[in-house]
Amino acid sequence: MSKYKFKVIKPKSFKGNRLKKIAYAFKGYFPHNYIESDRIIIRHPRRRDWKSWVNLRRESYNFLYKWEPYWNIENCNRSNYMKQLRLQRSKAAYDQAYSFLCFKKNNKELIGGINISNIQRSVVQTCNIGYWLGEPNIKKGYMEESMRSIIPYIFKNLKINRIQAFTLNNNISSRNLLEKLNFKNEGVLREAMKINNVWEDHILYALLNSDHG
Repeated sequence: MSKYKFKVIKPKSFKGNRLKKIAYAFKGYFPHNYIESDRIIIRHPRRRDWKSWVNLRRESYNFLYKWEPYWNIENCNRSNYMKQLRLQRSKAAYDQAYSFLCFKKNNKELIGGINISNIQRSVVQTCNIGYWLGEPNIKKGYMEESMRSIIPYIFKNLKINRIQAFTLNNNISSRNLLEKLNFKNEGVLREAMKINNVWEDHILYALLNSDHG
């Protein structure tokens, strides 16, 4: 298991009140959690990240569009980033989903992101995980390091028992990453998601808290 540090920063006036938490989320003051590994800092997106996010997503469009649901590069701008940020913070306030950005520790350069979504509680305690890496940062071990750092956070801090990931059959890099992290191949979900406007089968991978040890 990789070493990591986890720190929570909360405004003094939070006091655990859910309505106040939601209000802070929409105002842009949602608490910022961050996780550190040897080379990476993982934290929630902030408003000032918009330019780095837009530049990296635009630069990596031809690399990413093959693996992601359809998105228009013309909508990759500050306005849409802010809308997305408000939605992410609202979902986090309701414990529905959490979004993170990954940065190089030495120069704070944005390299990619990780999304924890579809959180289900009660007797289920499961979530989905998705990730993306900007094209300039592939094949350097950054996403493996990021995932090894965030997985203990998901199990320990979010109290999740099962993490699910979906990937295209021909996304060999993603499949290799998940298998290296001990995710188990649980079969094919037929036409599970539209990628670039085409219904595509996806392989379901899952990691249990007991698998992670």
